[in-house]
Amino acid sequence: MSTHSNNDDNSTLFDHKAQSQFVYVKIPVKLHAKPDPFHQRENELSRLLQENRIGDVIGWGQSFSDADPDGAQYVRYQRIDIITTNLDQVRTTLRPVLETLLVPAGTEIHYTLAGRTLMDIYGHKQWQLEQIVE
Repeated sequence: MSTHSNNDDNSTLFDHKAQSQFVYVKIPVKLHAKPDPFHQRENELSRLLQENRIGDVIGWGQSFSDADPDGAQYVRYQRIDIITTNLDQVRTTLRPVLETLLVPAGTEIHYTLAGRTLMDIYGHKQWQLEQIVE
């Protein structure tokens, strides 16, 4: 005779941990502008996310334009990669912080929500939330 138990003996550590989510911020860079050599934006975002215990900056980098006819390429975007276990809180925290860091219109926060790839887009003191990425 076998009995069934609701005992948690067969559970794993992963059953009890929140799932990490990847978020990235994409900041437009003006043509011929020099990137921030001291990574002040990345450092400030990292500090705030860690202070609030809602995420970590795990990397950053630049996206370049296609080559001009003379072969020159330019930085088009600065990208900041973030990992979090609280997507809503990270998005809510990032939006005003990015504004205080004076990001330009066109800055995007990319993430996945309920299986959909979405972004929040900044434009002239206002955010458009949960825009579908095509």
